[in-house]
Amino acid sequence: MTRSSLTLTTAFVAFALAGCAKNKADDTENPDDAAASDGDATDDDGTATASRARGSTSTRGSGSKAAARTSLEAKKPPRTTPDSSEDEDTGPNGLLAEVFTLDEADGLPGFETIGDPSETFEVASIDFDEAEASDGFPGASSATENYGIRFTGWLNVATEAEYELCLHSDDGSALLLEGTLVVDNDGVHDEPVEACELVYLAAGEYQLEIDYFQSTGPLMAMHFAWAIDGGDKVIVPTEVLFKPDDATR
Repeated sequence: MTRSSLTLTTAFVAFALAGCAKNKADDTENPDDAAASDGDATDDDGTATASRARGSTSTRGSGSKAAARTSLEAKKPPRTTPDSSEDEDTGPNGLLAEVFTLDEADGLPGFETIGDPSETFEVASIDFDEAEASDGFPGASSATENYGIRFTGWLNVATEAEYELCLHSDDGSALLLEGTLVVDNDGVHDEPVEACELVYLAAGEYQLEIDYFQSTGPLMAMHFAWAIDGGDKVIVPTEVLFKPDDATR
């Protein structure tokens, strides 16, 4: 080999080694860029895992994704095999509704202090769309204005989870589980208003009370819905609602 060719070879090798060293230094100074170009990240144990693209998001449905601030436990275990009946009037499913006449309604009354109800009826679920208040509350014979309704029974929770509990009403409403106020949607509303609370519920059968009142406004509405673990929000179904024991015929 001639002296000139040896010199050129030595220079080429030195240039290649310098380039490799520069690339390694760049990777060290910009580890995020290196990981982004690879598309993989490395766990602490050395296992490579696919990295999420920057700006990517995930959803769990239409329910809330916030952490529950309240946890509740029922005094009764869940009904492992919920009862059902083809005849809603005589079966155990649903809720008892008690109607109370009020002199004036500008907020939820203390139902335990206003005497006996003027009438009672039963509902399969609480799903009453916006309607003219003058037409009366569905199922009640004389409730058109200045009245309150107390719905009572049991809510059967078969699986512990985060439950987003929602009341949508005109006028005001409130939800209590085991005597604890969970959702407060009180007040006179110019239009239907929704209030929701995220609660972690252990499996069990919960004592349920939903209070509602109608003042003198032109519209009425009342819905009780839930979303389980961030899923879609739906009306709480009849099969998980049970009338008070003394109301089942």
